[in-house]
Amino acid sequence: MLSGALVVVSVIPYAIRVYQGKIETQITSWVLWALIGFALLVTYKSSGAEANVWPAVFGFTNPFIVMMLTIKRLGRNGWIKPDRIEAVCIAICVISLGLWLKLNQVKELVQYALYLAILADICSAIPTFKFVLRNPDKDRPFAWVAFAIAYGLAIFAITNHTPANYILPIWMVIGPLVIAFPMIRFRWHIRAPWKEWI
Repeated sequence: MLSGALVVVSVIPYAIRVYQGKIETQITSWVLWALIGFALLVTYKSSGAEANVWPAVFGFTNPFIVMMLTIKRLGRNGWIKPDRIEAVCIAICVISLGLWLKLNQVKELVQYALYLAILADICSAIPTFKFVLRNPDKDRPFAWVAFAIAYGLAIFAITNHTPANYILPIWMVIGPLVIAFPMIRFRWHIRAPWKEWI
């Protein structure tokens, strides 16, 4: 419950900062994350999940909100063609997502479907990581760290201790922290005030 609330809360200041133009986002990542979130949401019940649907709901709505705010900020003339790395990430993400949707229906292959979904998420993160590595001042680390902490807390709620149950939350801790690291290092180095971290 606490981890879910932290995920929801983390997007609020992030979305506000995107709306204010204080955070620049990589549209490629956010479109792909919204697509992945939507696929997870529409297949949530069919996957046999009986638990709370809210993580799946916010897995779609959070990136969708950021994506829409980014599209509004960019306007018609702000779109740029994805570079080669982004194009490869888009292709791998879409192929992985398509395979995930297919494998997710076969009970014996669900574990591999999960790995494909994580591959799709990793490919979605690459454009954002590349961006913050070059421009650590254009994004803020608070939401990324809060998201990582939320999934870190979720690890302690796992009752069935199998690699498949641990791999997603572990990735959801590592991925956001890797994205946040250049921003944290930059702000620490220039001794940025705390309001620049949020």
